[in-house]
Amino acid sequence: MSTSQNQLVIDVTALTASGIGDAGPDAATLAMLAEPARRALDTTLDRRSRGEIGFLDLPDDRATARACMDYARNLDADIDTVVVLGIGGSSLGPRALYSALARPFDQLAPRSPGMPRRLFFPDNIDPVTFAALLDRVSLDKTLWNVVTKSGGTAETAAQLLVVMDRLEKHLGAERAKRHVVCTTDPAKGALRATAKARGLAAFDIPPNVGGRFSVLSPVGLLPAALAGLDVMGLLDGARRMRDRALVPDLAKNPALLLATLLHHHHLTRGRPIHVMMSYVDGLYDTADWFRQLWAESLGKEKATDGRTVNVGPTPVAARGATDQHSQLQLYAEGPDDKVFLMLGTKHRGVELTMPGGPLAESQAEYSYLAGRGMGELLDAELLGTTSSLIRRKRPVAQLALERVSAEAVGELLMLLEAATALAGPLYGVDPFDQPGVEEAKRLAFAALGRPGYEELRTEMDKAPGPDPAYVL
Repeated sequence: MSTSQNQLVIDVTALTASGIGDAGPDAATLAMLAEPARRALDTTLDRRSRGEIGFLDLPDDRATARACMDYARNLDADIDTVVVLGIGGSSLGPRALYSALARPFDQLAPRSPGMPRRLFFPDNIDPVTFAALLDRVSLDKTLWNVVTKSGGTAETAAQLLVVMDRLEKHLGAERAKRHVVCTTDPAKGALRATAKARGLAAFDIPPNVGGRFSVLSPVGLLPAALAGLDVMGLLDGARRMRDRALVPDLAKNPALLLATLLHHHHLTRGRPIHVMMSYVDGLYDTADWFRQLWAESLGKEKATDGRTVNVGPTPVAARGATDQHSQLQLYAEGPDDKVFLMLGTKHRGVELTMPGGPLAESQAEYSYLAGRGMGELLDAELLGTTSSLIRRKRPVAQLALERVSAEAVGELLMLLEAATALAGPLYGVDPFDQPGVEEAKRLAFAALGRPGYEELRTEMDKAPGPDPAYVL
């Protein structure tokens, strides 16, 4: 059931002097930051008004959401498995939704005919992994959701070629069509052309929505619908946060305030590493999704005063309490070059109580846990880690979901997308392009001998080879 109440609380006290003293900006500094923040918002809203960026409008597109749910509802009931063939934002976004909102280990649960379906995200093209997946799933009971905005992403094209060959040999060309659905540009690209030529079902990614901002388009909504998740709740939460992210007052706009403070800590206080640490297992993949969003959007070259400058923060995904035992020593006593975004939830919905009895009473290391909840312990770990960092004047933002619901997750995703979009103008870069990634793609095409890339291949062949003195 939809609620009008915010399901996500963002506490940035410990990014400011109120929480960490002179390690953070005071009220006067924040007042000075308000004007560049307002300009960043104006820039983003201007681009939106000209139709250049569309992710802010996705929460309003209920027709597409209903189409995704209708497709899931009408799919052959015998199909119990969905494999999402995509990479980057085409996989990380829907994976984040599935991890957050489906039951843990949902892939292992037995299936009855119809929804919900289990989802798999092979993502990469390591042949060992992909071959194993092909051998494990039943082709008769699996739907392959091919996702690529451009339509020609090499990794996804490779997966599609292998899958279509398997399907057509096993099921025949006509039956194979019912086991593939495409999500791509509405008018252009190789995948759109393939869908038309072969009569494959297809969903549209709006032309003005880039891959890493596409989780609330059919890229994320179709897999969510197939898994039986609350699609409309996602959009309700996202729309609520979107409206908050459009407010011009820095003190009342959580996305703008977060972007402004992270930018300030990076460029003014020398903290370019932004660690998102989730104390909810289901939200770790959201932190992983954020890594791409923050890195690919803001890590850019730009021209300043006639010279090339390289800018951008480095995002890190961490898991609490696991990474308290692998990274916290560095975070607490290592270089003061990091900002921490701690993810938690007020209500987990499930608790496991640690029992008393002879075993608990036999050791002091056990007895204090008796009668306590495992979630209670994890929350204490979150409080302890956060308090420890703040005591050391390490900047911390706390993002607390009321519970891990569709609406709360929708709010969280939109917060991070909007903050990323607004951080772009603060850094003086376009957060919606990716020239560095495109260069790597062209070099890969040249290495494979793709027609049209011969000159680039020649350049690559002229590059210095390994120096025997440094090959051990």
